Amino acid sequence: MPQARAAGFVRTLGSVVFAVAVASPVAAAPAPAPAASAPAAPAPAASAPVSSTTSKPTGPKSQPPPSPDQPFNLPVAARTDAYGPRPPGVPELTRDQIVQYGLQNPLVKAADAQIEQMEATLLRAKFSWVPVIKTTTALAPGVYTRCQDIQLQTAGNGDAIDFQYCSPAGQDGTNIVDVDTIGGYFRQLKEAGIAVRFGADFIIPVFTSGKIKSGKEMAAAGVALARLNKERTRQETVLRVYQAHTALLLARESLAILDEAWKVVQEAKGQILVDLGESEDADPDESNPDRDPADLPRVELGELTLMERALEARKIEAIALATLWTIAGEAAPVGFDIAERALVTDTIEGGLRELPHYRELGAQQRPEAKMAAGLVELRKAGEKFARSQFLPDFGIAVSVQISYMSQADRDMKALYYFDRFNYNRVIFAFAMNWNLDFHNSYFGLKKARAERREAEHQREAARYLLGLEVEKAYRDLQHADRSVKLTEQATRKAKQLVVDQQVKQTVGGGNFAELEKALTRWAEWRFKQFEAIHAHNVALAALSRAVGTSLGASPSPTAASAPPNNISVPSSP
Repeated sequence: MPQARAAGFVRTLGSVVFAVAVASPVAAAPAPAPAASAPAAPAPAASAPVSSTTSKPTGPKSQPPPSPDQPFNLPVAARTDAYGPRPPGVPELTRDQIVQYGLQNPLVKAADAQIEQMEATLLRAKFSWVPVIKTTTALAPGVYTRCQDIQLQTAGNGDAIDFQYCSPAGQDGTNIVDVDTIGGYFRQLKEAGIAVRFGADFIIPVFTSGKIKSGKEMAAAGVALARLNKERTRQETVLRVYQAHTALLLARESLAILDEAWKVVQEAKGQILVDLGESEDADPDESNPDRDPADLPRVELGELTLMERALEARKIEAIALATLWTIAGEAAPVGFDIAERALVTDTIEGGLRELPHYRELGAQQRPEAKMAAGLVELRKAGEKFARSQFLPDFGIAVSVQISYMSQADRDMKALYYFDRFNYNRVIFAFAMNWNLDFHNSYFGLKKARAERREAEHQREAARYLLGLEVEKAYRDLQHADRSVKLTEQATRKAKQLVVDQQVKQTVGGGNFAELEKALTRWAEWRFKQFEAIHAHNVALAALSRAVGTSLGASPSPTAASAPPNNISVPSSP
């Protein structure tokens, strides 16, 4: 993430910047320099009131045109380009607005779709008692059949019995054809007509040995896990927004300091060129013979160092801004910028409490902790379902059968005759379904038990690991909070020393070496102040993620922030 890299490059700037800034006046005559008031300074930085006393100060020069190779004078970037100064008129969003847009990103929508899938599975489990009607319909050539009335004589002198004889008939309707043979079937196709058969079968479950109940429990656990996964995605999105937002502010604050240092170095370089007589409008009378020629490569090396640091800061700024654009997605305005301008310490709602409170809160609110517990419930339901596979299912079986054949005689209703061509039947039966596959059922139960034990162990491991994550985030926040207070005090003290040395310079009693050291310490502590605020905000976001709920409050006007980037030097009496 950008914030880890942003915190690394700011540590070494102070000594380089301000050592170069005060390098030129070290070799000058020790006459007192005139005091420079803060309003008259050309830039916010008033850290260069130590110009040469034997040389004429350089006047303001025209600003060179923007160049892509100059990180301190880049051209304005396009609206969709995250690298460089932002163009005027782009929309500005606060951090909370970016979070709201980020919660509409595709990952959150994918989590919503997963919830919908699991809810559909739950509905299937709830309505699994509804019979599933399986139907079959067949359309085929029929059979040409005719019936004949036959009178059968009985043994003895008994009365004759009328009997109806039905059989497939030939082309003239009298010859008997055996339709159970291939030749006989095809010989009667011209008069066969069509045959339509329809069948419907379904089973009404009465007792399933707990299979339906266990299935509903498993589906309900799946829905709960899907919802927790969505909440996890939402909280992860918020964490990424906070991290990128803080890294962006840190990069811009660092660029502001680097820009101030660049102006100081440019003033020092101009003075050196005048002293060496190498400026464009050089006047031999204004040269300083005491000027060390090595001061020019020193200040040029300082320029290169600042440019290298500024390029790295620009890259971090671009990556952080692009990260915010990616998280916000298409819902946010194209090429937006952040509305915040200063890196301010985020406050904790109600203040920082003891570590056990956050551990307990994380165990109750963290989505991952709830997911681990929900997985145990899912595996328990799966074990019950596997156990129910040993038992039979009972239900009411219903079968409906309808057949119609156009060329079959529909008067086939004589005694002892079973109509195989035209009929309507409904069959009810009490049925039992029992798969006597005990060895595979045992293997399935053994697997389900192992999965349940695995889920229980994972729940315990998650509890320990999440507790460790809470403690790490808590310690980081605790350390960062103390660092913010310490660096704030140290920056204020270092600033007082710088002002004191500058005042002494105005009355001729100063020491340039001491001023250089004071400026270096002030710059170092100022960068550390930025780092501390950045680390504090990132740690607070990480702790909020670890406990599963937001702990931060809106920054107050009195929240700790980085000191201003200038030093006001009072005039000498």
